Amino acid sequence: MSPNRATAHHWSLLLTLLIWTLPLAADPGLTPPQQVIERVSDGLRRVLREDRDRLASDPQYVYRLVDELLVPNIDVARLSALALGPVWREATPAQREAFAEELKRTLIRTYATAVDALGEWQIQYLPTPFEPDQERAVVRTRIRRPGGEPISVDYRMARRGERWLAYDVAIEGVSLLVNYRSTFVRLAREKGVDGLIEELARHNAERAEP
Repeated sequence: MSPNRATAHHWSLLLTLLIWTLPLAADPGLTPPQQVIERVSDGLRRVLREDRDRLASDPQYVYRLVDELLVPNIDVARLSALALGPVWREATPAQREAFAEELKRTLIRTYATAVDALGEWQIQYLPTPFEPDQERAVVRTRIRRPGGEPISVDYRMARRGERWLAYDVAIEGVSLLVNYRSTFVRLAREKGVDGLIEELARHNAERAEP
């Protein structure tokens, strides 16, 4: 079992945009949520450029890189709860923990497999109203590719203490969270929460990192 092809494609595209986004100009006036997106994209891009040979010779390095640099900036707990929708309330604490872990593995695997398709991008941060006491924010961007049409990418983020974490991204208005929810809720209704977790675990194991 896997999220539908559109969802997988969008998550792969998200990784591409996060890693290879190149700010049009350094802007000290970026809001805290915007700074998170900029910092992650710059950090991943720098490591990938410096370690291209290692990426080619050590496939596991890609998984570790994504796990260490990208995943900490995703609110996996919030994403897990929202992705299960009403089923989350029915799940036991153990089921919630197991689902969140398999969802994280899904994200790592999907992101890592997109590395080979990376290219050069430019990112433009669009003006977005922001107040210091906000608990949620949307970072609106426009991605420009050489020879391609601009792509609208919006990151939905939430404050966790002093940090801002992403929990959804909409590419050209298509929410990845909504796509996940439609798939996971349907499978949970068909097979139960344990069945959904088993399907995710099996799918992740079949495509486990080398």
